[in-house]
Amino acid sequence: MQRTGAIGAAMMLLWLFVRFLGAYLPGDAAAFGIQILAALIPFLLLFALPREDRGEGTVELTPPTRAAWAHVWLLPLFLLTVMLLSILAAAFAGLFGISSPAPTGSLPILFLNYALAPAFAEEFFFRFALFRPFERHGKQTAVWVTAILFALVHMNLAQLPYALVGGLFLGALAASSGSFWIPFLFHLANNTLSLLLSRAVDPLPLAVIGALALTAALFLHFRSPLDRSSPERTTAAAFLPDRATGRGIRAAFTTLLILPALFCLVLTFLPL
Repeated sequence: MQRTGAIGAAMMLLWLFVRFLGAYLPGDAAAFGIQILAALIPFLLLFALPREDRGEGTVELTPPTRAAWAHVWLLPLFLLTVMLLSILAAAFAGLFGISSPAPTGSLPILFLNYALAPAFAEEFFFRFALFRPFERHGKQTAVWVTAILFALVHMNLAQLPYALVGGLFLGALAASSGSFWIPFLFHLANNTLSLLLSRAVDPLPLAVIGALALTAALFLHFRSPLDRSSPERTTAAAFLPDRATGRGIRAAFTTLLILPALFCLVLTFLPL
């Protein structure tokens, strides 16, 4: 078994275990605590490992450089893409009677529980702690593997399409910018906007979509032709697959699935 794959699988299992604990703990404070603990577990595991096992890579926790900050211009395009996909996915899921109820409660608590804490915990886990070990299979492989896992852990048909595309976008941002903080800010902006729109009157979402579409169109128009080193090109190149990426994804998932498979086999022989 490749050691980096085992590290990634262990992080994934620990993170999922803590996340699912939150389903049995009532209250906003408990939910917020679970989100923070979910972020701390992979953090502690990652830095408890010897340096050669940490999967050192390009994504850093240091403050973003000027080149990394240039990726912020892609924010309107990211928000527009995720928002349109979320609307389409919700409409499709509604045909099967699947819906995601709007969160209720005070806005500050909702912001902590549904915007800030998930953005930090999920980005730290997927675009840093899990991304770095699988980056040894290639940047594109790390982007695709973490995006697929990011989509699957949402376990909601209405969220699956835009979670996958959003995960690809965020992973590509991490690989292109080299900074954890850029995808975190994008994720936080998306969660905050989604939360605000869930409490807004009906015409507002259409106005926001229109404003985002106009901003993204103007940006793309004035930024073309794109320079080879522009954030748009480096971000797009970070998730465009090739044959090597396909082999890397297969190798990564093979090692990632070994520990859960062994765990399930052991459970079948245990008396219940």
